[in-house]
Amino acid sequence: MNTETTHGKSRVSLLDIVIKYRTIFILIILIAAFTIMKNIFVHPTNLLNMLKRMSYVAITAFGMTFVITLGGLDLSVGGTAAIVGVSLALMLGAGIPLILAIGLCLCIAVALGAFNGIIIVKGNVEPFLVTLATMNIFRGIALVSTKGRPVPIVSDAFVTIFGNGLIFGVIPVPILLMTGIFGISFALYKKTKFGFFVRAIGGNLEAARVAGINIDVVKLFTYIINGVFAFFAGLILAALMSSGIPNIAIDLPLDAISAVILGGTAIAGGFGNIVGTLGGALIMATLSSGMSLMGAQYPVQILVKGIVIIFAVLIDNAFKPKN
Repeated sequence: MNTETTHGKSRVSLLDIVIKYRTIFILIILIAAFTIMKNIFVHPTNLLNMLKRMSYVAITAFGMTFVITLGGLDLSVGGTAAIVGVSLALMLGAGIPLILAIGLCLCIAVALGAFNGIIIVKGNVEPFLVTLATMNIFRGIALVSTKGRPVPIVSDAFVTIFGNGLIFGVIPVPILLMTGIFGISFALYKKTKFGFFVRAIGGNLEAARVAGINIDVVKLFTYIINGVFAFFAGLILAALMSSGIPNIAIDLPLDAISAVILGGTAIAGGFGNIVGTLGGALIMATLSSGMSLMGAQYPVQILVKGIVIIFAVLIDNAFKPKN
């Protein structure tokens, strides 16, 4: 009997490990599969380009982890990123100094995040409905302000600093920015009272209220932070494109949400994983890069991403604790 018990515990432990580190296992399987099919996939140049292209998605996903852990959602981050890009381009074109323009764009992103938070908190409206509306409002502002046309960015320094520059002549700057923001996100989520409050509210709203947590303030601050993350994503996108494009980042909200779900953050809130979110973003990037090397067209890539998301949701539901 002891032997059977030991074997049973071993099987359970192995299953627990697979569940806990499923994001890593999925990533390894995908990398191995694409490498077998196209060995150029693991070439350092391709890997660096892949990380560079996914940097803004990962940054947005870090912010989305806080929102989803809280029990919320934000579909407007793509519109926020677009407004940041076109606002910066318009300001630089008007002769405003680069540092001041970036600071003003940060203020705009904070205001947009606060706008979402205030309506959700004070209007007591579901985050999905609010951000579905502001997704269109923000995108409309970007389109109207530019008449639907891209606005060239006249600052080579900005393009280099946030987009095409290299650290030590090898590492693209967006990768460094993503790494730094990942560290800040992890510390904020795991080591601060704010991160604890976010998890507490998402896990049990009434218990958090009884414990004296100011739920409205935490929710508002969470959406403001999400706006700041979208600000950095908007800067990177504008730098990579060397222009402010009003219809850019349309897929950004869903890509970010997909990365968060793939990373193991509970869809219903209460539990998040910043490290897992990074892994989820890497899975999304691996899929995009691998399918591109295989010659898959955009519609096929969208189809595969949708299947992966469904798979992740099914896994989340299958392994969530049962009452």
